[in-house]
Amino acid sequence: MSEQSAPTLQDRFAATNGDHQSLWKSLWDAGNYLPWDRGHSSPSLVDLLNDNPSLITPSSSEKKLTALVPGCGRGYDVLLFASHGVKSFGLELSPSAVKAAAENAKTSGLNPDLYSFITGDFFTTSWQGEGEGGVPEKFDVVYDYTFLCALDPSQGLRELWAKRMAELVSGGGVLICLEFPLYKDLELPGPPWPLREEIYKGLLENVGFVREMYVKPRRYLESGEGSDMVSVWRRS
Repeated sequence: MSEQSAPTLQDRFAATNGDHQSLWKSLWDAGNYLPWDRGHSSPSLVDLLNDNPSLITPSSSEKKLTALVPGCGRGYDVLLFASHGVKSFGLELSPSAVKAAAENAKTSGLNPDLYSFITGDFFTTSWQGEGEGGVPEKFDVVYDYTFLCALDPSQGLRELWAKRMAELVSGGGVLICLEFPLYKDLELPGPPWPLREEIYKGLLENVGFVREMYVKPRRYLESGEGSDMVSVWRRS
């Protein structure tokens, strides 16, 4: 009799009866099953920031830009923005993830004043505010890669994601989306749940974003090779 294979990420989520937040936390607490962790930032984001420095260049020398990465994991993208001189915040639902990000950041060699990791629920405001550890209420840049695709579309969370993004990005600021997984059949389960260009457009145009850039990356992470796209959305 063959040995039964370990449950996939999709299997685990299908068995939760919709309580996905608890599962995300338990996976981080266990620490031994993190299939989404690639050990570094996506080269697609690295190239975007290098090729388009205006996205992270303040309008005056007196202003320091701020960035937010919801669902930051071990904080690779937070540290990438910080390496460009942007005051960057990583948000995670799990205290274990925040601890892992803080440990990873110690090896970066970056000034700790340039980054911060926060435990909180993206869909609430309790983690925000200058009186709560200096976390801004709005950000000049917000980055999404594996956050939207982690939300079950059947629970209505995509529309809430767009609404929160409109609240979090400051007027004139940008939301950067690494659109993934565009290759996945729309009928397949997640996470990651399948997405399409028109889904991003429908969600974000409905809350006041205007797409400013839509580019095919030169380099990819293996999981999205040849299919991921990068979109940049300006908040009016």
